[in-house]
Amino acid sequence: MIPRENISPPRWPLGFLRLFIKKEYLEEIEGDMEELFYDNAEKVSVRKANLIYTWEILRLLRPILLKNLKTISTPTPIPMFRNYFKVSLRGFMKTPLSSFINIVGLSIAIGICVFVYGFAHWVYSTDQFHEHKNTVYLMTFLANRDGVLQVHGQTPRPLGEMLKQDFTHITDVCRVEDRSVVVKYNDNVFHERLRFTDPEFLTMLTFPLKWGDSGSLSDINSVILSEEMSVKYFGDENPVGESILIKFDDKNSKAFKVSGVAAEFPKSRTIGFNFLVNFENLRLADPGYDMQDWEAFVNATLIRVNDPADLKAIEMGMDKYKALQNKAVKEEWEIASFGFEQLATLHERSEEIKDDISRSSASNYKSIMFLSVVAVFLLALACFNYINIAIVTAAKRLKEIGVRKTIGATRRVVIVQFLTENVVMTFFALIVGVVLGATLFIPGFEQMWHFDMGFSLAVPGLWIYLLSILLLTAIASGIYPALYISRFEVAGILKGSVQFGKKNPITKTFLGIQLALALMFITTAVMFTQNSAYMAKRGWGYNQEAALYAQVPDGAAFEQLSAVMDQDPDVLLISGSRHHLGKSNTTAFIQMADRSYTVDQLSVDAKYFEAMGLTLAAGRTFRDLFETDKQTVIVNEEFVRSFNPGEGTGSVFRIDSVQYEVIGVVKDFHSYDFFKKVNPTIFKVADRGDFRYLSMRVRPGSENKTYKGLQANWAKLFPETPFQGGYQEDVWGSYFEEISIHATVWKVFGFMAVLLASLGLYGLMSLNIAGRAKEFSIRKVLGAGAKSIAGIIARQYVILFAVAVLLAAPTSYTLIKNLFDASYTYHMPVDFSGVVIAVALLVAVVLITVSTQVRKVLKSDPVNGLKQE
Repeated sequence: MIPRENISPPRWPLGFLRLFIKKEYLEEIEGDMEELFYDNAEKVSVRKANLIYTWEILRLLRPILLKNLKTISTPTPIPMFRNYFKVSLRGFMKTPLSSFINIVGLSIAIGICVFVYGFAHWVYSTDQFHEHKNTVYLMTFLANRDGVLQVHGQTPRPLGEMLKQDFTHITDVCRVEDRSVVVKYNDNVFHERLRFTDPEFLTMLTFPLKWGDSGSLSDINSVILSEEMSVKYFGDENPVGESILIKFDDKNSKAFKVSGVAAEFPKSRTIGFNFLVNFENLRLADPGYDMQDWEAFVNATLIRVNDPADLKAIEMGMDKYKALQNKAVKEEWEIASFGFEQLATLHERSEEIKDDISRSSASNYKSIMFLSVVAVFLLALACFNYINIAIVTAAKRLKEIGVRKTIGATRRVVIVQFLTENVVMTFFALIVGVVLGATLFIPGFEQMWHFDMGFSLAVPGLWIYLLSILLLTAIASGIYPALYISRFEVAGILKGSVQFGKKNPITKTFLGIQLALALMFITTAVMFTQNSAYMAKRGWGYNQEAALYAQVPDGAAFEQLSAVMDQDPDVLLISGSRHHLGKSNTTAFIQMADRSYTVDQLSVDAKYFEAMGLTLAAGRTFRDLFETDKQTVIVNEEFVRSFNPGEGTGSVFRIDSVQYEVIGVVKDFHSYDFFKKVNPTIFKVADRGDFRYLSMRVRPGSENKTYKGLQANWAKLFPETPFQGGYQEDVWGSYFEEISIHATVWKVFGFMAVLLASLGLYGLMSLNIAGRAKEFSIRKVLGAGAKSIAGIIARQYVILFAVAVLLAAPTSYTLIKNLFDASYTYHMPVDFSGVVIAVALLVAVVLITVSTQVRKVLKSDPVNGLKQE
């Protein structure tokens, strides 16, 4: 039994009781209830005693015991709210300009909030449509690479089948192997990505089919298409039963019967497919494919368990397979352990998993954070706008407020009236904002980023989110004007002695914050635009101009195409390679004196460096008699900095027990786009039979003509194989498009911020001028000109603007520097030039806004101003 001193009755029911029970009964009731609690605590559990205590207190709320209910304020009756609604509509019509500014400002901010919700909903629902997302796992392995444990999404070939045999907890196993093939149907011939997989693929990953049967994947002669591929090859017709030819290489091909077409994939997914065929077809596609080779890997192995708790037993039994793997491979390829990544969260972790079949959502989560901050700032700007302009318009309603107070309206009633009117206004802004978000912002961002988030207004969570924004915005933007206006006394209002709009430091503070935020947004837009231009001109480390490339099936095809293109007088140089800058490379593990390291590797011929314009910093390149350079390599400067500080040529290391000597160093170059850092890289000599790329250096100005000739010659030599090639300067086309989009997005946000800040400035100046109409009229009668009046109007804003700039300029600089460092591996040097340009733009906007108010004063009739009390 728990001692009495260690327990006590819950506090909140007693506090609730004290609000309603008459004082003369309260002491006796409290004592009786406490005794009842302790008696029950001895007979039953403390938890039950708490429930009984709470219930008995609620039962005591009887009319005879309650305080006089007349002293308790009752809610404002519905007829009064109906009256407030009518007054709100009349107020909107009386002040259309102010109403327009308020609704536009809030609707823009709400529209961005709708977009942020749609984007966040798309990201957080990624891959959640799979029925077995919590019981399907991707197998991974951890290995020590460069002194760091790295996670890999590939797995040894025999592992999947062995796991299914050894663990009863595993219900399904699915292996995945992706290969590039040529698909032919009638005259349609394209390079495609083919996925070899086990029949369980469509059981574990629940992609529904539009036509056909998912079980047909067990048929070795069947192929299942995605809807996109079905439309590409067969149009809108049902292709089930049709045959397509898949060429694995020049020697191996097979006709497959279409047995199914997947329905349109959900918008929010990271795993998909174009063509699915049974895994056993790998024996035909690759006659040397060994299913039991522990040194070779499949792209992915997926397992499904009965219960996620079963994974613990599987993890404990993985040492057996680790030993088999490490026994079969060289020391540098050994693994540390196996791991499992749940399908439901795989997209969140994919950024950290190398060679993963899933697309990473890590950047999307960062985008949610950035967009949320932007949405909050824009919403704050809109609220500040409303506060300033609401006070301006309320200046014309002082007599109405005085009359209401005269006939008995309390301050609370006036506050409720203004808040109700603000809810009505915010409701209209919400409607416009939803329309803007659904029809302008979301489609605009989708078009820029080339994706579809599948936004729908039929999501229940959206309306809860919108209701929250409605209430939050209505209260945040309306509470200060309501409190400020309701505080005026009746006598002062009716006598006309209220000095409204003369001095209001709060509204000026709000305007200062608006100007500071606007400056930060403008600076961001300017700097992202400058960065886009800077990155477009940034050197790649080699001469990508006047260079063309073509991907070839094999060494024989290279020889044929090279012989033809060599006849073109505009072709200055032809090179062959196994890999190509910006298109492909491989990973090599080099063994130095201390330990092994991971580097990028490209296999090329002796002419490749000249063909691609790579600059030699030290040593020499390969000789044409490449046999003499079979055990030599050329490295980049990053390799030297990372592994051989102070040394260039002459150092040695091992790859797969073979010793290589560094004979040359080339200046650093970018194998990837500028989002990724330059890695230590080595060049090895490629065998001519392994050539997969033909590269050409052409006469400047002849690029288009030579490229067309390349395509024409390809069509003659390889009519059954689609052409894959292009201009070297276009290999990162999507990258330059992306950084251009970054600049465009921030320009849009900057424009919105400037617009909202301008509206806020307009509102505050209107307030000031409305309160000083008589003063300006007297000055005009006495002969004050435009210069004098402009100086008087602008004088009080000069200090405000200067303070805003002094606060926002260094903040903007720091923000942009951190934002660039977080977003880009390489970016322009961050200096104050962007801030200076942003200040100049904001000054121009402020001057334009001030000039409109000066013009308004100059055009006003002094007689009307002198009549004002």
